[in-house]
Amino acid sequence: MSTVRYSFGVDRRTNYLETALRLFLEHGFNGVSMDQLVAEAGGSKATLYRYFASKEALFDAIIDDIATQATPSGTEDDWNRVDLEEGLRLLGRATAAGALDERTTVIFRLAVGEHSRFPNLARTLFEQGPGRTYERLKRFLAAKQTEGVVAIDDLQIAAEQFLGGIVGHQQLRAALGVGAPTAADIDARIDAAVRSFMATYSTG
Repeated sequence: MSTVRYSFGVDRRTNYLETALRLFLEHGFNGVSMDQLVAEAGGSKATLYRYFASKEALFDAIIDDIATQATPSGTEDDWNRVDLEEGLRLLGRATAAGALDERTTVIFRLAVGEHSRFPNLARTLFEQGPGRTYERLKRFLAAKQTEGVVAIDDLQIAAEQFLGGIVGHQQLRAALGVGAPTAADIDARIDAAVRSFMATYSTG
């Protein structure tokens, strides 16, 4: 298997994350030890444990870094001032950036492959990734519903319909290695998802 390297940055913490993801890909989650990680990344075991208490904590941190980078900036008050269509586009682009990131594809494969032995990996991936994204979108939609801009019976279903239309099939194709979407593909799906959502739920 060819070596895949990911650029998280140059400091010690991000070097550990980069090395851990590469080793997880090459050897599986169970096939990597903290000793092996130190040998590959450098430093000492004591330094590694100052940042991460376990391999599970490393996995959590990789997901959290990706999710944070893919979260639109702004406070709740900022988002309350964004109109419905603009907010959907911002959230759609951020979700696509995170869900279709090459690192996310690697982590998705790893969590599925290790599910029988380490079910918490898949649970963490969902909670820190899609789960967090759904909650952000649902808060935005709930605020718009309070304003009377949308009429939605089930916020979770509405959120899944919108985000699934943007990343669902594209993420599956990437995970199966049968083709990654282009920027134009992603833009087209965001446009289609926004049009469909507005036609279904907008009161305007």
